[in-house]
Amino acid sequence: MADGARKLEPFYPDVLGAITGGTRISMDKLQCALGIFPRRTYINQPVEVVLILQSMVNQNMQVKVGIQLPTQDKKGNPVVLDVPKKLISLGMRPGEVGVLNIPLVPLPPTQPGTGFPVRVAVRFRAAAEATHYVRPPTGGAPPSVLSVSQFKLQALRDVEYSAHTWNQSAEIITSYFDVAPRRLPPTPLDLKARYESLWTHEEMAEERELVQARVQDAVYLSAGLTRATVYEPLVAAVDERFARRGLPLHPGEAKAIAKMMTYTLDEGLDLEPGFNMQESRWFQTLCQVIAYNPEVEQMKKGELAVKYLFDSALFDAIILGFAVIQPKVKEDLGDSAERINYANRVLTWLAGQIEPDLNYVYLPLVLGGVVVNQFVTLRGDNPWIMLDELREAYRGRVRLATGEAVTIFKMMGSLLDDAEEQLRRARIPRP
Repeated sequence: MADGARKLEPFYPDVLGAITGGTRISMDKLQCALGIFPRRTYINQPVEVVLILQSMVNQNMQVKVGIQLPTQDKKGNPVVLDVPKKLISLGMRPGEVGVLNIPLVPLPPTQPGTGFPVRVAVRFRAAAEATHYVRPPTGGAPPSVLSVSQFKLQALRDVEYSAHTWNQSAEIITSYFDVAPRRLPPTPLDLKARYESLWTHEEMAEERELVQARVQDAVYLSAGLTRATVYEPLVAAVDERFARRGLPLHPGEAKAIAKMMTYTLDEGLDLEPGFNMQESRWFQTLCQVIAYNPEVEQMKKGELAVKYLFDSALFDAIILGFAVIQPKVKEDLGDSAERINYANRVLTWLAGQIEPDLNYVYLPLVLGGVVVNQFVTLRGDNPWIMLDELREAYRGRVRLATGEAVTIFKMMGSLLDDAEEQLRRARIPRP
């Protein structure tokens, strides 16, 4: 077995994302998602608040969940909801994922109506020191092992989860339910909040074994992740994902980032000194994905890259990007630990936890895309086109640059000049 395979140490799986389809509220060390099931009920009949909680760190955590219920409907009529507790405290183990179910019953004189809001406030306490994150900010690969049945898993997936925050506070999530115009006779109910663990770090031993068994399958599958299969899908995905997080891109910028990611998936980790494909985050994610669902081997490679590998490939592209531009610029781009911290910050932005910053676009992704541009070409793709589009974007961006961005755009101008000169020397004509 290759050395890289022996070093395989995957992140904990994204159990929450496997349940909600990706919907999540991120609060640094804790992620959660809220739903109400069923979304429509009757007077005297219960609904359940369903709260998925996913620890992101390797330490115990105390979580407090508060329920805020409406007292009036939209018309000003009184609303009465029976609930077992309005404040629930629970403990979570390192990396644990669990579900908290809280029943609610609308009682007379509540009137039928739609859109009754339920607000859930989630707060947690975990030791600040020696924090080790066991999941990336964007969630990561799906789980191969769960401590609940497939029936229970499907029941949780049937819930419609919400990403609505109240007053822009990530700690307060809102979901809604309707009360139908029919009253059923009251039935004696023993209302109790229930917490159930869905995944604990004990599952990780089996997860590692299943993932390790897929290393050779991943090596074989990775050979199909080439510029011909992944570049075009990545351009579209980069454009969409960055715009969604508040950084709309010029066409050349999206292409440059996609080229840096394509180089990382295709051959860059084998060509650049100090890198090893099997030690990369995207390769370890690929092993986890195959262990989760072997049918992904039949997927189109571009779809596989965008759906399952995008976040981990972006992380690796940032680390590799620093390496390819460092020999070409005079500025100190930081040591390995600083580059990893920066890459994690970009992913934290991509997860919606921090504000957008144009530096995340350029350093080192677009800059790296300029360097690898002529190595990542497809049939009919003239490398001048991206450089010309980037030159146009550069002219608009550099006028507004302040602070650290001034240095970054100075590097950008130098790298563009160098890349254009290389194309002239190679006698590659402009289209």
